[in-house]
Amino acid sequence: LNLSVGALAHPTRSSVLSSSLELRLRSHFTFKPVGACPGPVSCWNHQQIRTKARGNEYQPNNRKRKRTHGWIKRISTPAGIEVILRRMLKGRKSLSH
Repeated sequence: LNLSVGALAHPTRSSVLSSSLELRLRSHFTFKPVGACPGPVSCWNHQQIRTKARGNEYQPNNRKRKRTHGWIKRISTPAGIEVILRRMLKGRKSLSH
């Protein structure tokens, strides 16, 4: 670029064209962060992605509850007896289901 005083006061057509071309090239190769949203709509779209449902893990079933945590199951295994004894020592009113 020509940095003389006259060039700054009266730019020529070629210098204007070259500077505008340079600006276009620079703006094309600008750095855009990955997390940046071009508009408010796309930010909301990222929040609407559905994933695995949560909060529905416990589906009550009395038969399975009694078979897994019931008195007969607890007494039938050594670890279950330990559970019953721990609950007795702690003073639990209910020892099993």
